[in-house]
Amino acid sequence: MRNDEQAAMSAAPNQAGAANLAGATRDYRISARRKESEIITSFELTPLDGAAPPPHVAGQYLTLFADIPGLGEAKRNYTISTAPNGDHLRVSVKREPHGQVSRWLHDTAQIGTRLAIAPPAGTFVLPATRERPIVMVSGGVGLTPMIAMLEALAAEKADVPVHFVHCARDGAVHAFGGHVKELVAALPNARATIFYSRPRPQDRQVTDFDVAGRVTLDWLKAETPLGTADLYVCGPLDFLRALVPALAGAGVEAGRLHYEFFGPVEDLFDEAGGATAAVPATGGTAMDYQATAAGGFTREEIGDGLLDSAADAVVASDRDGRIVVWNAGAARIFGFSEAEALGQSLDIIIPEPFRARHWEGYAETVASGKSRYGAGDLLAVPGLTRDGRRISLEFTIVLLKDAAGEVRGMASVLRDVTRRFEETRALKKELAALKGG
Repeated sequence: MRNDEQAAMSAAPNQAGAANLAGATRDYRISARRKESEIITSFELTPLDGAAPPPHVAGQYLTLFADIPGLGEAKRNYTISTAPNGDHLRVSVKREPHGQVSRWLHDTAQIGTRLAIAPPAGTFVLPATRERPIVMVSGGVGLTPMIAMLEALAAEKADVPVHFVHCARDGAVHAFGGHVKELVAALPNARATIFYSRPRPQDRQVTDFDVAGRVTLDWLKAETPLGTADLYVCGPLDFLRALVPALAGAGVEAGRLHYEFFGPVEDLFDEAGGATAAVPATGGTAMDYQATAAGGFTREEIGDGLLDSAADAVVASDRDGRIVVWNAGAARIFGFSEAEALGQSLDIIIPEPFRARHWEGYAETVASGKSRYGAGDLLAVPGLTRDGRRISLEFTIVLLKDAAGEVRGMASVLRDVTRRFEETRALKKELAALKGG
C-alpha cells in the first residue's frame, strides 16, 4: 500500500487514519467497468443512497468488503484511481492468478454488484502546496495512485513541472496509456516517459512507449530534477527495492521521497523485518465459538496463566492505539517494562517507516468492526525493540467489542521469529547463488 510516515513515540495515532475512526462502511454498486489492459480492469463505484461519495485526496485508497461464495466476507484495500469528482469512486485492479478477491472482481462481479466500502484513507498524496517539481515513478499496477494524482493536477491546471514515469512489461499489460497522454497534454509543464522492460514486436517505440528496458537511478538523475522535486514511487516490491534505497542514497531527503508499494511489505533496505502478508490458516472455518473449561479449571485461571506467561507477547490497546495490557512476554521481547509501556502509543514497537500504514489499517478496523486477520491467519511484520533493534514478528489479533458491538480495542499475541526469518533469507540467497552458478 503508503509513505509520508512519521510519528513520535508519544504522538497520537496517524491522523489521516484516525480521522476515519468515526466512519462506517457504506453500500455501493459497481456502476461501470472498463478493461484497461489484459490484466487490469477498472470498476466505478457509486453510493447506493444516491448521495455523493466521501471526499478523498488523490493517491488515497479505500477498503472494500466483498461477500464471496466459498470464501465469506473478504477485506481488501485498493487505491482510488480517479481524482475527486463528486459522483463516484474508481478502483483499477490487477487480476492476480492466486488472488481470490481480484479474480472474483474480474470474473464474477458485474455492473450492479453491491459492495460495502469504508471511507478513503492514506498519506501517499500530493503536497498541499505545489511549490516543487513533481516526479511520479511507477511500475505495473503501481500507476493507479499516479493516475489519480495526474487527474487532480490536470483539473487544477497546475503549472509546476510534472514528470510521469511508468514502467510496464509490454503493451499488453500497459494500462491508461491514452489517458496519460491526454492528461499530460492538459498540463502546461508536463511530460511522460513510458518504459517497456520486454517490448513485443508489435509494440511501437515513440507511439506506444519511449524507452526499452527498466528505469534506473542514472536515468532519473539525467532526465528528472532529483535535487529539487517531490518524488512519488509506487510499484511491486522488487521495483521499490531497486529504486527507493538508491534514491535515498543519492541524496533525496525523506521529506521529498514518498513511496507506496503493493504486495508484501518487507523492509526495502534489506534489514531484518518480516512481510506484512497473511499466511492462510490451517484447519476449519471461522465461527462463533466460546471455549469451555473442564476438569475443575476455570476460563479465568487458564486465561491468567496464558496472560502472565513470558513465552509470547500479549499486547492489548484501546481504540486510539494506546497500550492497556503488556505482559511478561512483551517485556521480554521488546525490552520495555510494563510501567514504561502502559499508556504509550503502539508506535513504541512499530518501526517508523511502517507507522502510517499501521494506523491506516488500525483506523479502518476500528471503524468497520471487521478484521481480515484473527480467524487463525498470521500477520508477519517488522517490530522495534527498546534499544532500537529491528525484529521480525508473527501475530494474530482479536477485536475487543462492547455489548453494542462497537470496537473498544484490540489484543494481539506476538512471537519473535527473527532467527527463522534470517535463516530463511540466508537460505534463499544461497539458493540464488547456486542457481546463478
